[in-house]
Amino acid sequence: MMGRGSFWVRVGVSLVLAGPVALAGCQPLYGGKPEKLASLPKKAHKEEVVVEPTFKDIEDCKADFHADPKTASQQSNAAKALISEGDTAVASSDKATDPAAQGGLLKEGVDRYRSALLKDPYNAEATLKLALAYDRVYRKGCAIAMLKRLSSLTANPKFAKSATAAIDSIGDNAQWFKRYRKDADAAVGR
Repeated sequence: MMGRGSFWVRVGVSLVLAGPVALAGCQPLYGGKPEKLASLPKKAHKEEVVVEPTFKDIEDCKADFHADPKTASQQSNAAKALISEGDTAVASSDKATDPAAQGGLLKEGVDRYRSALLKDPYNAEATLKLALAYDRVYRKGCAIAMLKRLSSLTANPKFAKSATAAIDSIGDNAQWFKRYRKDADAAVGR
């Protein structure tokens, strides 16, 4: 059995041995102060210039928008369904990343709006949306023709209210027809 004295001897020996180790922990691990690094010269960042592809608007339009009004029939419900399908196709083209898919969806939107006008030739909403779709595919001539058609709908008391509202929405949206805004405003009589 060990006595009381041996415990204190062990503690003392432990402190003597642990002292240099404890003091070594307070010193820098890898030596003195680090050397200062030379600063790198600052390079001017070149801004990336994004070049938008330029497309030329097609001025002519081969579509005939002046069929005989006596043979026209109004199928408003069918036209509304086709307008909704056209809206879906155009909205999907905005989300598509593949240019071929975008073009296909825009073409589908144009076809749906055109079919809506075949079902209801005096529908101001379909007329305006077809003009906007033509604008997106750089068919300026057809877009202007649709805007003129929209303007001619204001002469008929039955369609004047909806046509005037559609024309007013053009004035409220400055981004529409922005490449040829003066021509678009002139087409709707503004």
